[in-house]
Amino acid sequence: MAYNLNPTLRHQTHDYISETMQFQRGKRKVKTKRIQRTSKMKLKHILFYFILLGGIFYAVQQTYLFLISWDKLDVQDVEVVSGKPEIKEEIQRFLEGKSLGNILLLDISLLQEKFTAHRWIKEVRVRKILPSTLKIEAKMRSPIALLKLDDIYLIDREGVLLEKIEKGEKANLPLLIDSNKFQKDQKEKFQLAWECLDSLSPDEKEQIEVLDLTEYENISARLKNCRTTLILGDERFSQKLRLFSKLRSRLERFGELEYVDLRFHDRLYIKPTNNPFQNNIIPSSNKEAF
Repeated sequence: MAYNLNPTLRHQTHDYISETMQFQRGKRKVKTKRIQRTSKMKLKHILFYFILLGGIFYAVQQTYLFLISWDKLDVQDVEVVSGKPEIKEEIQRFLEGKSLGNILLLDISLLQEKFTAHRWIKEVRVRKILPSTLKIEAKMRSPIALLKLDDIYLIDREGVLLEKIEKGEKANLPLLIDSNKFQKDQKEKFQLAWECLDSLSPDEKEQIEVLDLTEYENISARLKNCRTTLILGDERFSQKLRLFSKLRSRLERFGELEYVDLRFHDRLYIKPTNNPFQNNIIPSSNKEAF
């Protein structure tokens, strides 16, 4: 069908303006969309799905009740892994004779809380291994030093008192002392002690007998088989110990030394226990620069 899109004008200057423009639909078929009708859900369909869901929930409930009451899932075996045999025995004795019940209902967080309260246990991991095994892995604390309070104790890096050391017992670890018994700045003093020990080689660490932390941000050390106190400050601990070892033979000409102050970069100060030159060299300070 043709449509006249340009009606006739009375006054036209040119003939081509008066020509009518026509538009004609193409010959291809035009696709039409079919309206999709939605089927209405009938009452019987609703009842069917309701009964199906109810059946699923009922089956799940019955399965759960069966599993938590099934004696095959009661904890029968406990496997303990620990780097310290004494702690392994303690855990086994603690669990001995206790009925842990169904493994699915067992609250492992309570067990973990109970075990980590032990002074030697740093972390503990409890795993359930179906059908009836419990595995307990205990990570032990590592003693890093001795701490002198009213008594002497083994301590770890976090400052936890692990064990009291009886008189006569030997532990090849440095002894931390403080004239105020660590009543002030304990955390900072421990941190400085760990920085000192971490910076030392195994041989250097082996030589340390005592670390005195009485002064804030200043460590004084005493070596094994040496009565001289080494004042190390708060840095370059390893370099200062090597310097003392290098100069030790030269310092022996001053006799027995009360201390050697190694805190300064370009010099060190010494104080002989019995100083025959103190009146002539540095009478006011009672110490000598070397």
